[in-house]
Amino acid sequence: MDIEVTRSAAITVVVPKGDLDMAAADQMKRVLSGLVNEGSVKLLVDLGNVGYIDSSGMGALVATLKVARAAGGDLHLCALQDDVRAIFEMTRLIKAITNHATRGEALAAWV
Repeated sequence: MDIEVTRSAAITVVVPKGDLDMAAADQMKRVLSGLVNEGSVKLLVDLGNVGYIDSSGMGALVATLKVARAAGGDLHLCALQDDVRAIFEMTRLIKAITNHATRGEALAAWV
């Protein structure tokens, strides 16, 4: 999985590309945890290039959400594709993690 990270003063945008499954979950968790440990506690994960997510991928996001919130920050999601959104709705995580239709909306809502 390719993961692009763009840091700004307030919000760090993380853009994974590919499936967020068992094969990629550890990498994603390491990247996100590393960012929080470095002080980037406001994370926006843009899932526009993720066509599939499994329980391992969701676990990586939830684990980071907890760590970010404990550090005084948060993790938000944006640009969920239909199949990915359906999984978040089915597991009801859609209500636990703030999500936005676009990256622009997410950034504007956070400021």
